[in-house]
Amino acid sequence: MCLKDAKIAAYLTLLTVFYCTSYAQDACSDLLPGQYRCAEPQIDEHTQAVANCTPAGKSKIDCYPVNGITCDGKSFNGSQIGFEKLINCTYTNGYSYTTALGLSIFLGWLGIDRFYLGYPALGLLKFCTCGIFGLGAFFDFLLIALQVVLPADGSNYVIDLYGPRLREISINAETYFKPQLE
Repeated sequence: MCLKDAKIAAYLTLLTVFYCTSYAQDACSDLLPGQYRCAEPQIDEHTQAVANCTPAGKSKIDCYPVNGITCDGKSFNGSQIGFEKLINCTYTNGYSYTTALGLSIFLGWLGIDRFYLGYPALGLLKFCTCGIFGLGAFFDFLLIALQVVLPADGSNYVIDLYGPRLREISINAETYFKPQLE
């Protein structure tokens, strides 16, 4: 009976060593929140949005595994870059929100706002019909002000950092909840 227990114990020890060794060499990108910290994204001064944002709305930032974490076969001390993480960002291509809104208010009846945003056919239609008899100019002003009509290339407007940008807010595994005091 003791020999059987010793074999089971040896097997469990071997299994534990194998599991711990394989866990230590997992990919750094699979670390859980709290096992790494990421650098703040760089902000472009002109667009006041995250720099290097792709048209898909993603940007890469450097992440650092905390001291003592071993992943990708390396042990980290907290100051070495372990992996790059994709974050959501707002892709802009230089179209100003205030310019589009100003053109819509003052020259919308000529279709200049639609030409500016990259919709030449609608701009020409508004030009030929005096803003579709004023109604089209009014509705375009509302659509631009509410950010329903965006530039034709699929980008977002360049808006001041604290301006009226519409943002989707969601909760995920990395959301921090501040403890409530009782």
